[in-house]
Amino acid sequence: MRQTALLMGCALLFSSGCAATFSERARNGITFYCPGAGNTDFGDVGLREGLEQAGYRGEVAAFIWTISFNVALDQTLRFNAHLRAHELARLIREYRRQNPDQICNLVGLSAGTGVAIWALEQLPDGVQVDNVVLLGSSLSHDYDVSRAAAHVAGKIYVYYSPHDAILAGPMKVFGTIDGKFGVDGAGSVGLHSPRAASKIVNNPWRPNYQSLGYYGGHVDGTSPRFVRAVLAKHLLQPASGRMPAESIAGGTAPLAARRDRPAPSLATATTPAPASE
Repeated sequence: MRQTALLMGCALLFSSGCAATFSERARNGITFYCPGAGNTDFGDVGLREGLEQAGYRGEVAAFIWTISFNVALDQTLRFNAHLRAHELARLIREYRRQNPDQICNLVGLSAGTGVAIWALEQLPDGVQVDNVVLLGSSLSHDYDVSRAAAHVAGKIYVYYSPHDAILAGPMKVFGTIDGKFGVDGAGSVGLHSPRAASKIVNNPWRPNYQSLGYYGGHVDGTSPRFVRAVLAKHLLQPASGRMPAESIAGGTAPLAARRDRPAPSLATATTPAPASE
């Protein structure tokens, strides 16, 4: 209990509105990664390795929203996920203010997909990310992402697998990250949100993904080989439908902060360091 209280206090401290400091690599773009409950997947490592192998010059910034290494605790303390989503929204907004012309993406895994979507919902009018990738999502399959989709210039790519044992079992007991019980997660059957259908691209698991290290499990979607061959296509190029920099709330960054495309880093949130898919 004492450890949990300390971790919760840290979460509150880091969501208090301190100015964001971005690393030099973030001048090329940024990909925020929201890990799953418990922060036990270390998916940012595979994501970073795979993207770099694909030629990504930017930063993969792991946004640690969890308060423990206890998966069940993080999955059920949903108020903390919402709280941390506000902080992620602030970081995205600040990044966009400083680097309005660079690529900004979101990748979430499991419960982290809820944090990513809720952060998008909190963004002010005119602030958009390029693309979003949801892996093994524990959001309910019918969650209405229309508010979030308004802040996505490109697409929301959902990778799902009927072989995901975590979503088929424990998640239905503890509930989806948005608080529904006994229902399928988007990571099992895809995300079906009618009001945002044009923004969502559902990608079912395929047997040939096994050769890329993605076996349809809960966390292997961040296999470096799978990231390089499949996910990188969503993250290396800017979305064509992004609003012009002049429309971004808070003004534009000085010309010195703009660089040739593409790629990302976040001192306060980083860890050390094919087609419709």
